[in-house]
Amino acid sequence: MDFQQKYADELKKLKENEDYIEVFRLIIFKHSHDKEVIDELMKFSKENNLSKVRAWAYYYLGWYHFERSYYEKAAESFLISNDIFNLLDYKPGLIYACNGLTNVYCQMGQFNLANEWGLKGISLCEETDNKKAIVTLLINTGINYIQMKNFKKGKDILNSIEIIECVLTKRQQISLNLALAEIEINIGDPYLALVHIDGVMKMEEELRVTSEICEIHKLKGTAYAKLNLYDIAEQEFKTSYDFANENDLIYEKCAVALEWAKLCILVGRKQKATEELLEIIENCINKKIKVLLREAYHMLYKIHKDSDKPYEALKCLEEYMLIDDEMYDYEQNQLMAKMNFKHTKREADQYKSLYDRTELLSNIGQKILSNLSINSIVKIIDEEINKLINTDYFGIAVYDKNLDQATYYFVGENTKIKDVKHFDGEDISSFGSYCIRNKKDIIIGDVNKEYKKYIDRLPSGFKGTEGKSEMKSVIYTPLIINDKVVGLMSVQSSEESAYDLNDLNTLKILANYSAIAIENAINYKRVEDKATYDNLTSFLTKFEIVRLGEIIYERHKINNLKFSVAMIDLDNFKNVNDSFGHVYGDKALSMVADTISKCIRNTDYIGRYGGDEFLLICPGLGEPEVIDVAERIRKTIENKIFDLGDGILVSITLSIGVHEFKEVDKSFLDVLKKADKCLYSAKGSSRNLVICN
Repeated sequence: MDFQQKYADELKKLKENEDYIEVFRLIIFKHSHDKEVIDELMKFSKENNLSKVRAWAYYYLGWYHFERSYYEKAAESFLISNDIFNLLDYKPGLIYACNGLTNVYCQMGQFNLANEWGLKGISLCEETDNKKAIVTLLINTGINYIQMKNFKKGKDILNSIEIIECVLTKRQQISLNLALAEIEINIGDPYLALVHIDGVMKMEEELRVTSEICEIHKLKGTAYAKLNLYDIAEQEFKTSYDFANENDLIYEKCAVALEWAKLCILVGRKQKATEELLEIIENCINKKIKVLLREAYHMLYKIHKDSDKPYEALKCLEEYMLIDDEMYDYEQNQLMAKMNFKHTKREADQYKSLYDRTELLSNIGQKILSNLSINSIVKIIDEEINKLINTDYFGIAVYDKNLDQATYYFVGENTKIKDVKHFDGEDISSFGSYCIRNKKDIIIGDVNKEYKKYIDRLPSGFKGTEGKSEMKSVIYTPLIINDKVVGLMSVQSSEESAYDLNDLNTLKILANYSAIAIENAINYKRVEDKATYDNLTSFLTKFEIVRLGEIIYERHKINNLKFSVAMIDLDNFKNVNDSFGHVYGDKALSMVADTISKCIRNTDYIGRYGGDEFLLICPGLGEPEVIDVAERIRKTIENKIFDLGDGILVSITLSIGVHEFKEVDKSFLDVLKKADKCLYSAKGSSRNLVICN
């Protein structure tokens, strides 16, 4: 029996009165696993021109996709539902659509969009005195703030529900208590959180909502982990995970797996955490659950970074940044889509100006975020800044808290300045130091008259020929990420009163982009350096020196050029470690590396090949020349006494095997093997030798 035959009576009533849709809501809820009812309802609404029914069908379709973790499809369906309800000016439907969008954007990690739709829904509820719906929206908005880690704000919103004269449904009570439990876990008392959860478990036995069963056990696990009861916490995580797996709840399974991975890291089981995170990544990629995917990559990046695996860390950091960019793009596209230009010409022009400005800011922001070089970031903003703000000088400072210094990059007409400014304790003698120390903006219309609002004397960099500032108007704004100042941004103009609060807000948006980009650039450079250079010797890592060797091999083979390699090994270096310990052994190794680096050319490449073994590549040198280089290294080390401090003096010798690239060498590995064979011969003889083929 087809849909229209099966539900003929209900459809007839629906055709007469579109508010009869409630019957179909119950039918859809009963057959929630089956999309056919929704599709047929959609088809019926279009055939009979029932706009309100079509809006409800899209709303139900949104929840169908939501329950299966297809969040972008869910958002699209809720938005269509909202648009139709909006055209009909049907506020009850708009409230439901707002609630759906609040939920889905929260799950997607699009917290600003979630808040926006939540507030819109709350406003409609107040307008229509819909107390039941306002409670649901307040709970969901509170949950959104919890997901943003703004637990205090979330708690304030949830506590405001107490003053609403409305009896909460059991579903609302469950959601409210779980949200309050999560707040207690993070900023309150984990024991109180467990009390909230126990109350929920009694109510949940009647409803049996599968996703909430997962959440209950996940939160219990998190609470027990806070109380250092790790075994109990793990059991709760496993219960939640298994239940999610059995019921094919992908989001819930990945969410609890993240918490489980955090516990594994906490107790030192990094391998187990890595396995969990890799599974999360696979599941989240398939379902496009970017908010959890981003967190998983960031956790994996930190594991690899702490485990001294720079290549893996770098890859995870790049993936994290890519997903972060994609999430930002999605948010901006949603904001752009909301622009409605059906207004008077004056209003349309205002919106067009705002749209162009927002689009330009977005484009500049994306360019900034996609760069991992501070010089490139400065260049990008310098090229675009005058489209947004009139400026004669633009600058960025990168602040290093450990050194208490800022590196300034200022760009003006035919001028580029890079300067390092060392701060002195709490001294505030410049606009930059004031901005960084106080985490506050500076906006000045006339520097000569207004500088004393911030500092005692006019900085020397501002003084012109008559001791007065040539720059009249300035803005400084700090670059802040996670409440940490990473620098500042400034624009300056020779005109008085050149800037207003709109300009400051524009600069602050650019500053937010730049703070993220600079933090990423610093992290990327740190990890990239770790992947490229050995920490102890500052030589190239084994991976990097071999990679360069393969490039040099191919280039020299194609162009019929010569090059040679030398394998260098410290003789009996184990004795130094055994006699004085690894701290002094590391110091000796570092000093030997520094000495070797002074014996080779700038065009040579050297890397740490093993514990106390080095690989030297000499482009353009044949066997006789590389033997001379090797002998120079050997004799220099032999004749040097290494002072390791604390009265410890050691003598060290080297054995070196050299080989010049020949036509018979089929790969760089062949070249290495022959040099290594020569080294083996030197070690097998009296040591402290250079041996070639």
